[in-house]
Parts: sequence; C-alpha cells; structure tokens
Amino acid sequence: MRRYLPQVRLPGWDQEALPKKSALIIGVGGLGTPAALYLAAMGIGKLFLVDPDTIAEENLHRQPLYLPTQIGRLKVEALSAYLKAFRPDMVIETYPVWVDAPFLQTVGPQADIWIDGTDNLQSRLLIDAQASAIGKPWVYGAIFQWEGQAALWQGLRYKDFFGEAEGGPSCSEAGVLGGLPGIIGSLQATLAAQYLSDPTSAPVNRLFTIDLRRGETHTFLLAPSTSLPLEIALAQAYTLPQPLWIDLREEPKKPLPFPHQRWRWYQWDTWELPSQPIVFVCETGQRSRQVAFLLRKKTGRTNLYSLRGGTQALL
Repeated sequence: MRRYLPQVRLPGWDQEALPKKSALIIGVGGLGTPAALYLAAMGIGKLFLVDPDTIAEENLHRQPLYLPTQIGRLKVEALSAYLKAFRPDMVIETYPVWVDAPFLQTVGPQADIWIDGTDNLQSRLLIDAQASAIGKPWVYGAIFQWEGQAALWQGLRYKDFFGEAEGGPSCSEAGVLGGLPGIIGSLQATLAAQYLSDPTSAPVNRLFTIDLRRGETHTFLLAPSTSLPLEIALAQAYTLPQPLWIDLREEPKKPLPFPHQRWRWYQWDTWELPSQPIVFVCETGQRSRQVAFLLRKKTGRTNLYSLRGGTQALL
C-alpha cells in the first residue's frame, strides 16, 4: 500500500476497495488511454480493454502512451503491455473487437463500471441503452476541438438529455487540441474511481464541461425534470407557435433559409430569452443540443430546442 499513501490519507476514500473492483474501458484512444492509466495508478484491480483499432501516426499527438515504433499494432495489446509493466499485480483482459449489444450483455456485467472512450455517438447510445438495461453505472466523455465534457451516469439516460441525432465530425475532421483528451480521460478515471471507492459520495449525474480556448468550466446537475424532448426535427419545429430561430454558427457558409437571428453561443449565460419557443441551430446539432440543455437547466423552461442534425441535415 506504500505507493497509495497520499491517496489513503484522503478523507472519504476507501483505498482497500479499489483492488477488488474492475472497469470496462470501451475504446482505448485519446480518452481511454489516460482513463486506463489513472485507474491503474489509483489501484484498481482489473481492467477490460476493448478496441479493434491499430495505432496510427495521426493518433500520437493525443495518445502519447503509444510509440512511433508501435504504429500498426493493436491498441489493446500495446496498452496492456504498458500497464502490466506499470502494475504487474493488476489483471487485464483485452478484446480487439467492436462493441455490440451481445458483448455488453456478456462481458459488461463482469465489470463494476463502464467507461466510454469511443467519443462516438452511435457507440455512446448503445452503451447508454445497455447500461440502463442492466443497471450499470458508466462514465461518459466527449471532446471537440478545444472543448470537452464528462459525466458519471447512474439511473438517468444520456439520450434523454442529449437526444439521438447524428454524430458530429471526428477529431481528424474537426481537429482537437492534443492535451484535451488527457484532461477528459483523466476526469473520467477520477469519477470512476470515486464511485468505486464510495458510491455515496461520488458526483453522480453531474455534467462537467471545459472550454480551454475561453478558459471556462461549468458543472451542471442532471435532473430528471430536464429529460423532456430536447431535439426537434424540422417538420416538428414548423408546428411550434411563432418559433424564434437562433443560428449559433460562428462563420456560417450558408444562411438559414428562413428568418432567424445570429447569437454568439459562448454568451449563452448572458442572454435575455423571449417567452416564445426557441430553436437553436448549429453545424452538426451538437453545440445547439448543449446550449439548449444548459438554458433549460438554468431557466426551467421546456420550450427551448435544438434542431436535430443541425445545418448538415437542413442544408
């Protein structure tokens, strides 16, 4: 226990619980590698590592546990070898496969908590559904350019807050700051370890957000009262009584094909909102979902919506 003494001294921390616990890490890229590393460092007993991908050169700026000499090697194999050298006493199982419902139904119950390292909406919705079905806590993480967020879910559904719209561009397409997934993945590991040490004191169902470009962080309690439909299709939006359309894009290439206003999305917490229904629009539907959710949480209103799929679907 000598290596864990600084942790043992923490109030409300049960170090003896960690070696008896396990975590399923789904995706061992930018989010999954720091999550696995810090769970190992904090003393978890077993890790299930799942990812079919191999190491590529364009991964290295945000996945620094992997080496240039390992390009082409399976990520789960490279990460497992590193972690076994770091923690020889830890048990590791590797699965170089795509996660599907049967996998989560068979392997998933063996782990005490799941961590979503995919940053992929389709996979995240699958994890959300299967975790809900068997009552498994899971830790969500997402990154986009300079921004990231994480949450430890238990008893609530991701889809009820963020919807089921099409996912946005990948890190390779949109760009991402190399250090950002390290921050979010480490936060995911910390949330998971807190839960495994003492579930009663862990910050369950709280959304943590960070914007490194603007130097802003926020925390929001995810409450069931906000789980009314957040996204809205174009046909549904046209049925709203006198909706106000708000374009959140910073540099729109094409204008919206109907009357609208343009607001700076990062000033969302200073807006004075009219009482009429409001539909927020962005490029992919991701940022508008987040803004609509945060404003619902702040104001208690339910007539604030995000256009499903954003302008990619609309235009």
